Formats: sequence, C-alpha cells, structure tokens
Amino acid sequence: MNKNTFSLPLSATLLASLMGCASGPIQLAVPFDAKEAKTMLAKGNNQISGKIHFEPDRGHVFAYPNTVVSCEGNEVTLIPYTDYAREWATKYYGKPVTDLAYKLTHRARDQKFIGYEAFMAQTIKTSCDDSGNFAFKNVADGEYFVMAKVEWKGRDEEIYKFAFAPEDIDEEDGTVIKKVSVKGNANLKLEGPWP
Repeated sequence: MNKNTFSLPLSATLLASLMGCASGPIQLAVPFDAKEAKTMLAKGNNQISGKIHFEPDRGHVFAYPNTVVSCEGNEVTLIPYTDYAREWATKYYGKPVTDLAYKLTHRARDQKFIGYEAFMAQTIKTSCDDSGNFAFKNVADGEYFVMAKVEWKGRDEEIYKFAFAPEDIDEEDGTVIKKVSVKGNANLKLEGPWP
C-alpha cells in the first residue's frame, strides 16, 4: 500500500485535533445582563473604601518577607455581583470567589471572554493614590466585587530563586479581587489582610 495514502487522512485528523485545542474566547454558562448590572450601579447611600499597601513582615496573606504589595497609581474596579460576574470570576481566578482571590498576570495564560467589554462597561472605576487608598462613594445596596491591579515588589530572592526564574524576582503585577456586600448607609473599609 502506498504510504502517501495515509498521509492526507492522518494530516487532516491531526489538524482537526490541534484546532480543537486552540483556545478562542470563552463562552460563559450565563450571558451578560447589562440591564441588571446598570440597575446595581444606580446611586445609593453606601461607601466602600480601602487601602492596598502592605509593607514587609506584616504577616499579610500574599506578602512574603521583604515584599511590598501595592495598588499605588493603579485602577480599582467596582463590579456588580451578577450571574455573569460570578461565572467570570470563577473562570478567571480558577475558583469560586466567595471572599478573596488573586492572580499574577505574567504567570497566567491569556483568557478572553465573550461579552467581557460590555461587562467592564457596566462597572465603576477609580485609582489608588500614592499610599494605596481608594474609595467608591454613593454605592447602591447589594453585592459587588472590588478588583484592584496590584504590584508585588522586592520579593525575598531566595524563595523565588527556588520556585521561579531569577528574572521574576524583582516585580510582578496582577489583580486581587474581593467580594463585598453593603446595605443601609454602610461605610465599608477594606483594610484587613488583603492582599
């Protein structure tokens, strides 16, 4: 039998398999409901504020010795806790976000989500000041995600040489996300152990 007889079907099968592995935008189980998110962004009487700036050796959750974690000058986003937001956070952070999660950007695979642009358009954004402080005023009653872009700086070199490449030692960026709930003139301050 001619060996070329098998090459075309085999090549076609291999190509089809590889195409199946190609990752395109992720379709979540629930569609984004812009109306629901917009309703949650109506003006309310609550305030959510916080600080993301942790110095070395303070025992915070993601702060290794000799590490500063800060959102200084970076964006903080208030995301209405819709079905789409819940599903997106679960996929993006790799687990259900019932309290707190984080993701390091450079070590994460790039994920694109269908409806993501419309989803982010129905959020409120602010920035952290030079000390890592941020605030959202006039927030309506409800549940939200607070997501901040952060940087981990000046890590413990020996720990990271053991686990990662030397070029990864100095700085890493990523996001932290926290689920919160406010109601009835709440003044929620997020100054606990996050990140």
